Amino acid sequence: MKTLTHGWTFATCGAALWGALLIPPATAQELTELSLHDGIWEVATEPLSGPCDKRLEFKLSVEEGRISYAGMWSVEASGSVSPLGRIDIRVVRGDETVSARGVVRGDVAIGKWESPVKNCSGSFVARKA
Repeated sequence: MKTLTHGWTFATCGAALWGALLIPPATAQELTELSLHDGIWEVATEPLSGPCDKRLEFKLSVEEGRISYAGMWSVEASGSVSPLGRIDIRVVRGDETVSARGVVRGDVAIGKWESPVKNCSGSFVARKA
């Protein structure tokens, strides 16, 4: 009986070890996908409707999928980039708020933005610096 129990324990430990060896690559892949978009991004906006007529260029930082402002203006930016490349951004400057959504593929991101306070909307293109 001891031999059978010992064999069962060995088989169970072996299966657990194989399971443990199989899990880290998936976790490492997820981390790689998250950090794939990390870095400084140069963003160019294009107004399409409403009274907003200025094109703006600024930089955003992405770290572990989290977006923040990377410039010198008095601006706050927050948001995220999913491992699949979905972008959600909120930019606040004074009493103005702009929301943007888009997608990133490789080193280029595209999307649309809107400013409810000024009743404007437009598009953006971002390139990884």
